[in-house]
Amino acid sequence: MYGAFFALKKQPFASVPQTDQYFPAANIEAARVALTRCIERGEGVGMVVGPTGTGKSLLCRLLAEQFKATFPIAELSCGRLSTRRSLFQAILYKIGQPYRGMDEGELRIALVDYLTLGKAPYRGMVLIVDEAHTLPLRLLDEIRMMTNLAGQGRPLVRLSLAGNGSLEERFASPKMESFNQRISTRCYLEALSRSETQDYIHAQIDLAGGCGIDLFAEDTCQSVFKATDGVPRLINQLCDHALLLAYVAGSRIVEPAQIEEAWADLQQLPTPWNGDGQREQCGVIEFGRIDESTDESSKQTAADNSEFPSLRVANDFDEVDAELSQVCRQIERIEQAPEKTEDDFQPLGTIKPEIELVLTDTDHPFNEEFEHEEVITDRYAATTAAPCPLLHPEKAAESAESPAAEIENIESEINNIKNDAESQPNKPRPIAAVRRHEYKRLFAKLLQGTSP
Repeated sequence: MYGAFFALKKQPFASVPQTDQYFPAANIEAARVALTRCIERGEGVGMVVGPTGTGKSLLCRLLAEQFKATFPIAELSCGRLSTRRSLFQAILYKIGQPYRGMDEGELRIALVDYLTLGKAPYRGMVLIVDEAHTLPLRLLDEIRMMTNLAGQGRPLVRLSLAGNGSLEERFASPKMESFNQRISTRCYLEALSRSETQDYIHAQIDLAGGCGIDLFAEDTCQSVFKATDGVPRLINQLCDHALLLAYVAGSRIVEPAQIEEAWADLQQLPTPWNGDGQREQCGVIEFGRIDESTDESSKQTAADNSEFPSLRVANDFDEVDAELSQVCRQIERIEQAPEKTEDDFQPLGTIKPEIELVLTDTDHPFNEEFEHEEVITDRYAATTAAPCPLLHPEKAAESAESPAAEIENIESEINNIKNDAESQPNKPRPIAAVRRHEYKRLFAKLLQGTSP
């Protein structure tokens, strides 16, 4: 929007790292030279540590562009990798090798083949990991194992790591002792100084086709440093917004007042220089209990504002400094506590292959084939039937020994009954008198299981 107004060919303060706008400040240039020597000579692992916004990602991109003509480059700019399989896939993708449809073991073999069987130069590859502090310990240990690959007396994987201060703390753990011994180059980035901040602003304007000295005067650059403390990322954001405000106001130069306004717009807080002269007049607002020792004025103020029991006003700055020191010590103890998420870390030799869960549709339970069948035996069906009673008990022995004779006897008895019925067809049958007491006795015997 403001490029034509200020006669600029491109945006001077980009929101993302741009290698063509690299400013060789003393600290970051020393780190670049040290990491370059470490990669070229294959000395070991290089590590760069710095606060947020000090140029770690820019330094990683500079190294990748510097060595892309001589080495295959695998730059992992996103450290949020959770499994070893995803780590190998990301590396193979960066060096242009197939990575789909393979499990962890196949991906590892594919990477080793690329490095050792002539698919890559014998000088190996360069692996640059940005945001390395976000990697789990098991992946850092996997990366350590890659540095063991060697060919013709030279390492096949030349590694550089970049992260914030927590990365160095993780390497101080006894679990990472083996990896820590491999680090040969340690670099530390810092914010720009007051003079470097001014030179940085002027250099960015000059690279964009403008005149930095005319556009940002010295007092304006001092205001930028006071607001940002020399952090390059904040300098870019603040100066870009200040140029926009100057363009809207129709001003050909950026004034310190526009720096203050831009900082208020970005941070939604008062500018750092607004509270310096009012510190002694308004006191300090701090959190604490009402019953803490204060002077008479602070106690009276707390009593007047009883609806806010968690706030009090104190003019005793020594007391404020003492409480602030106590809070800082508590924060240090919390930061030094071990991470609970890494308790399950073990060296690579004891790590088992990772398991991937694959959810499929469940089969119908009644369509399953049973391996064993259960046989249920009916105790009544298994009982041997008793022999039928014979019409004449005296022939039982003969029928038991000869079934054919028994059948003949039964048939003869049936024929005799038929003949008697035919010979006396009209003979009335005698009607027996009803004797109930005999029936009762008969039923009692039947219940007892005896014959009548």
